[in-house]
Order: sequence, then structure tokens, then C-alpha cells
Amino acid sequence: MTGLGLFLVAAVMLVPALLIAIPLHEMGHAAAAYLLGDRSVRYFGYFTWNPRRFLDPLGVIAVFIALVGWGKKVPVQPNRISSMGQKVLYELGGPAANLVAAVIVGVILRVLHGAGNEPSISSPVGILTYLLFAIWFLNVSIFAFQLLPIPGLDGWDIVEALFRNRNPKFFFSVSTRRREIWIGAIVVIFIGSVFRVPVLSLVMSPFFTPASLISLGTCMGYGVPGFNALAPCLL
Repeated sequence: MTGLGLFLVAAVMLVPALLIAIPLHEMGHAAAAYLLGDRSVRYFGYFTWNPRRFLDPLGVIAVFIALVGWGKKVPVQPNRISSMGQKVLYELGGPAANLVAAVIVGVILRVLHGAGNEPSISSPVGILTYLLFAIWFLNVSIFAFQLLPIPGLDGWDIVEALFRNRNPKFFFSVSTRRREIWIGAIVVIFIGSVFRVPVLSLVMSPFFTPASLISLGTCMGYGVPGFNALAPCLL
């Protein structure tokens, strides 16, 4: 197959992967909120696969550019999710859902691999294996990315839930500078790419590598040939 063909296949596989991984992440938050006593998430329809409920345009673009992504976060009632422990469990709900999905898909991939099937487009089983690998990867990628302590991601919200009462001024200041922080992070990642330093892979590795090993038994990345690649594996 030509380079253009490989490019298109790898890019197209990301479409069903993001339609599963991003809604699943947000429904994980909704499930955590529901179990913690916030029934509003069910009333407002956050247990649905309708992508319009969860997909954020910038988060979708990020999937194709950087192989990470995010969705529209599920809102909760502050009077229901109020304690530090409740907030932490709510924030962990999304990454946990992605990790569970990665484990399930990883088991299927192990069975297919054991039967001699590899990701390819030369056979129907090969295409299915390729698609499952893309779904597996994006779930692990979003799991790891969302745990980074960057404002707007679950990892930062966990840090804030744990320490906000100790220094509320600091966290308020960070929240008002979220855009500048994201611009700075993008600049650092871009400069790193210029000098061939995989910044995003390095910072995601502490979460991605163990999740990959647990779910698939090995650490593997993903890439769209000639465009992008993400392999946060430090073994």
C-alpha cells in the first residue's frame, strides 16, 4: 500500500476510536457522580452514546493532531459532589472508564494475536484487529493524558480537590490563567518536536506505560504515517 493509503487508514481508524473513547470517558464521570448521589446526570441524559452530548470540537481536533483528546465535561451539583473524597472519585471516574475499556479490548487483542492475527488491511480480521488496536490505544492515551496535572484536565482537578483548601488563592490564580498555561504547554511541545524531544510522550509515560502493560501485556504507541505519532513507552 502507498504512503497515502497508510495515512488514510490510520487516520480513519481514529474516527470510531474517538466516538467510543471520549463519550466513554465522560460517561465514566457521570457514573461516578450518580453513584456518589448526584442523580441529575441521569435526568439530563449523560448516559447516552449520542456524540453531540460529549464531543468538543477542539478535543476532536487534538485526537487527529496529537493523538490525545477531551470532551465536554459532565456538570454536577455542587451540593451533591462537595467533599474532597467525592470530588476525587468523580474526577477518577473518567480515566477509570477508559482503563476498563482498554483492559477489555486488550484481552480481545491478545486472543486475536494468539491466533496469528495482526493489524492490517489485507483481510477482514486484520481490519478488525487494526480497528480494535486504535480503540485500545485511544482509551489508554486519553486515560494517561487526562491524569496530567494541567488545568482543565482531570489530573489537575484531583490536585485541586486535594489541596485547594490549603491555598485557595493559588488555585484561583491558576484558573484565571488557564489559557496562558495551555499556550505555554503547546509551545513547549512544539519546541520539543523541533528538537526531536517527545515531550508529550515523556510526560504521559508514567500513566501510559503501566496502563498499556496491564491491558495489553506490552507497551505500544500509534501513529498516522507522515503526520504524527505517540509512543509514551519508557520500558
